[in-house]
Amino acid sequence: MSFILPDADTSTRHSAWYTQAMERLIEVVQALSQARDIDTISRITRDAARELTGADGATFVLRDGDKCFYADENAIEPLWKGKRFPMEMCISGWVMLNAQAVKIEDIYADARIPAEAYRPTFVKSLAMVPIRKIAPIGAIGNYWAYNYQPTDEQMAVLQALANTTAVALENARLIEELRDKVDTLQRQQAQIRVQHESLEVFTHALAHDLKEPVRTVRAFSEMIVANPDAPELNAGYFDFIRHAADRMAMLVDTVFNYTQLHDPSRTIKSDCEMDTALADAENNLRQLITEHDALVMASPLPVVSAQPSHMMQVLQNLIGNAVKHSPDGVKVEVSAQDRGDHWQFSVRDNGPGIEAADLKRIFEPFKRLNLNEEGAGLGLAICSKIISLHGGRLWCESAPGEGASFMFTLPKPGRDTGPKTGSETMAANDDATEITEKSATTSLARVLLVDDREADLELTRVFLRIRDKMESELSVARSAKEALTLMRQARADGTPYDLILLDINMPGMDGFEMLRALRGENDHTAVVMCTGSTYDRDVEQARELGAAGYMVKPASLAQLRPMVDNIPALRWQDEGAAARLVRAAA
Repeated sequence: MSFILPDADTSTRHSAWYTQAMERLIEVVQALSQARDIDTISRITRDAARELTGADGATFVLRDGDKCFYADENAIEPLWKGKRFPMEMCISGWVMLNAQAVKIEDIYADARIPAEAYRPTFVKSLAMVPIRKIAPIGAIGNYWAYNYQPTDEQMAVLQALANTTAVALENARLIEELRDKVDTLQRQQAQIRVQHESLEVFTHALAHDLKEPVRTVRAFSEMIVANPDAPELNAGYFDFIRHAADRMAMLVDTVFNYTQLHDPSRTIKSDCEMDTALADAENNLRQLITEHDALVMASPLPVVSAQPSHMMQVLQNLIGNAVKHSPDGVKVEVSAQDRGDHWQFSVRDNGPGIEAADLKRIFEPFKRLNLNEEGAGLGLAICSKIISLHGGRLWCESAPGEGASFMFTLPKPGRDTGPKTGSETMAANDDATEITEKSATTSLARVLLVDDREADLELTRVFLRIRDKMESELSVARSAKEALTLMRQARADGTPYDLILLDINMPGMDGFEMLRALRGENDHTAVVMCTGSTYDRDVEQARELGAAGYMVKPASLAQLRPMVDNIPALRWQDEGAAARLVRAAA
């Protein structure tokens, strides 16, 4: 907009200028009302200040403690944008300290002007108004390249602009405070979610995983006490007890490490040499690597901004998984690629690979894909949490038979199976092991016990068959997928199972997932959950999925009998001390 400058001697000219100035000021007020940050406010204000008065330059000055900060300018030549001066040494400081406007026709004749600061500039005259008259927070300056005395109307319009700017700045401050509070709230909510996840993991461990080794120790200890004259059995039981104690210690350590990762403030980042972290990880895995004849190769790795102990743990978990879950002689290659503002790392193996459906769930706590009692199912969950704490992400690319590649990003600096029982009826192999009670007749119910732990399989067999004298045709499956295969084959052969005793926490497909799969196949075989979990949510989920009962390990006839009483297709046939589970008459 081209302004008609006011002329004190021409009332018409003055009136035209004033009308134009008011119209422009209204536009500026509307623009400032929509501004949400200081940069936008300063740009609008500086341009309007120069335009409204026809000045050769305008500055937008903010108070910064005891200094004047020349935040922005619009002028025919550069002035002082980005510089700071003591309040008492510049005219903008005087205006803020005195909360008064000033107009100076000859700057070199006014003692308040630091002449040496102005000599390199075009300025001959100026006008300055405070932004907010009470406790000013800034000032707006106008400058002319010739001697000029702005009119009172020009000063009034300039002050009106300053007053509107004060409101806009206060709004921007409030908006920024609101954004900060929202950001703080979102961070707190995220922290609560992470803490809740850690609590869920700890609760799960208490309800199921930590109870299992305790239950194993207690049950086999009772068996040893009850059979002091059976050393051939007790030797195997002692093995189960030792293994359970080791597993308990491992679980406690692993769960503790996982729950400690909920607090980002505990992650102390520094320049971390990934070559060193890899060397430490390989050293910790030396025995495992040697036992499996594995080969770990690496190209030179960069320095990242991370906590060294965390990086060692990530590499150790990923390499250890590759070695443990691959055939002997597996090759593991660690590399890194520069992605501009971050590094992308890869831990690649030539092992058996991972099914597409499992690529995401492997990072969930307590998810295990292999029949490996040694693991807690938290290794990859820990890796994922660590990488997330460092501002990166972790994922897996794989296909069956093509190996697996675990990828993770990091910012640049400055930016195994448990021991097998020696029981003659429980020899472990990769296929289902079927145990047929020789005393049974064809009327005996067919029961399928599904559990991935040898200790639990042995305990259930001993407690139900030997201690409680329960007779049935008992078969076992060591995974949910194996159980589904057995049940489909049994249906096809016309000899379906009558009862499933189903564990919950198993690698690959868990018990609940198997139960859903059964119902999806329209298979309504009676299912009793047989688990170490006392978690209320597990009990409720079993009920929702239509389980006929929920039995807490160790299994017992006292628990199972009332559950079977409610299954129409089954009944008990008591013969002396024996309790025969048979099919009900059609």
